[in-house]
Amino acid sequence: MKNLKFALACLFTVMLSSCLDCEEKIIVNADNSGIYSMKLDLSKMLEMAASMGAKAENDKPKEKKDTVVYLKKMLDSADNLTAEEKALYKDGSLLVNLDEEKSVMKIMVSCPFKNAAELTSIKNNFFTVIKKIKAFEQATGEKAKEGEADEDSKMAIKSTNPVADQFTFFAAPGTISNTINNLEVYKTTIAADSTLSMMQQMTAMMGDFNYRTILVLPKVIKKYEGPGSIVSGDKKTITFETTLTQMMEHPEVVSYKVEY
Repeated sequence: MKNLKFALACLFTVMLSSCLDCEEKIIVNADNSGIYSMKLDLSKMLEMAASMGAKAENDKPKEKKDTVVYLKKMLDSADNLTAEEKALYKDGSLLVNLDEEKSVMKIMVSCPFKNAAELTSIKNNFFTVIKKIKAFEQATGEKAKEGEADEDSKMAIKSTNPVADQFTFFAAPGTISNTINNLEVYKTTIAADSTLSMMQQMTAMMGDFNYRTILVLPKVIKKYEGPGSIVSGDKKTITFETTLTQMMEHPEVVSYKVEY
């Protein structure tokens, strides 16, 4: 199904730090355990795919799925992951809600962590692991044609986060941050990235790509900095909001830091 493949390809191209509507949430408990999750609404991308490329399939039945994939069984049989990765992601899950008729496609990934070190690993590598074990294919029933898998994997790993090495995510008891390592290098990298240029062009058709990070903390926030900061009444939850345009034109506002 071309529509779904188009939307899934777009998913991996927007994982730098944005999506049409992307919400990353980190819940930290008093013992520093918690849950990392990310929700993505790709409905507009699916709608765009229908208008751009799938007219020849209009006579075919529209797909409708509401699927949850628990990663444990897939991890047990994966030979391309380490024992540490299998242990870390064994309680992770992937949910896909797809309704082609209504141009709806929503994805949620979730994984618990026991401490700050595990949170850091999950934040940095979750989507790479999901790609390695083909969890999206399992959830959607979509499989790459023979000969395409290697190229798709290379593209996905690269586009999942085109400038991943430009950021450092840090989590420790009382502190969480996501910081650009070198602002000038970051600017040069995003200016030369064709994937990001394509994403920015897409905003003219669909509006800006929105991204938010929500941190739910066990203690009152002492100090913070970051884009579009919104603090809850009890001062234990903070939301950072930004857009693709901000990331491209004013990357100095993308980093965030919280002490609690």
